[in-house]
Amino acid sequence: MSLSLRPLVGIAVLVVYPDCYPDCVLASQRLSSHGKGCYQLPGGHLEYGESFEECAQRELKEETNLDSSSFKLVHVTNTIFSEEDGGSKHYVTLFMKTIIHDDSSLKCMEPQKSSNWIWLKWNDLKTMKLFAPLQQTVQNSNFNPFHDIQNENNEKIY
Repeated sequence: MSLSLRPLVGIAVLVVYPDCYPDCVLASQRLSSHGKGCYQLPGGHLEYGESFEECAQRELKEETNLDSSSFKLVHVTNTIFSEEDGGSKHYVTLFMKTIIHDDSSLKCMEPQKSSNWIWLKWNDLKTMKLFAPLQQTVQNSNFNPFHDIQNENNEKIY
């Protein structure tokens, strides 16, 4: 196998805002690149020398204008994209979760690459056309991005 065929590392950011959008994640539709027309999470490629958290923070800011400094690795997928999905590609995608408490600065920073960011119910994603790593994650019945969300009394609500 040639070095050019090694898997790439992607970071997907599961942004949750339980105070205003319970059971929702931030998503948009891909307008370019592989997966065009599919819903996606904020994210991108892990850069050389970057930690997972640094990549998640950078990609979140670059794509949504949101700031967060607390990220937790919550899921990993291993995806080989089909030819119909823009060509043969292999990605290991790390899903980093962040909880926000203000989305007033939310803005689509790359309108040539994605539609406006919207809050979507996690369970509704099961019936939508999703970017392959997100599709794998949503179909995983053992994964719940809200299992550790707590209310104002520090009680788990999921």
